[in-house]
Amino acid sequence: MTMFQELRDQQRDLLEQLDELEEAIMELTASLENAVAEDDEFDDRHERLAWLHRQHAGVLVVLGETERALLAFGEF
Repeated sequence: MTMFQELRDQQRDLLEQLDELEEAIMELTASLENAVAEDDEFDDRHERLAWLHRQHAGVLVVLGETERALLAFGEF
């Protein structure tokens, strides 16, 4: 039962991270839309957005694996 609760806690943490990442992506995307292409900050923001997208993808993968593990617990 402890493993199940740990997985549920991990799932909750991942969902919170996912929300935070999605919010940051939306804010940065809006900022990029308003930036001028020649602006030095544009490149920094673009790199940050790419990093956020990678983090987002990673959280989705771990969340999927966590949900699979939770489903496996339900099969027992």
